[in-house]
Amino acid sequence: MQHNTVRGALRGTTATLAMAAAIAGATSAATAAPLALEPAVETSETAPAAPVAEEFTSTGSSTISSSVNAKVACLFQRTFSAMRLDC
Repeated sequence: MQHNTVRGALRGTTATLAMAAAIAGATSAATAAPLALEPAVETSETAPAAPVAEEFTSTGSSTISSSVNAKVACLFQRTFSAMRLDC
């Protein structure tokens, strides 16, 4: 197959290298030895639970951030899929 452009040639080479790396990684993962698990040791020294500091900030940045992320994700999914979501 003839590549007409440098971009096409690089795309094919990159895809070939990615496939080779995936196959090499899969074979090494398949032959890896399993990890030996150790039983959990119960300790009597536990630190008292403290509230998360972000909940008590005056700006509420974590709440704003999660709301914006949810809105953007909803708009993205509604735009690029056939779902009729009410964002």
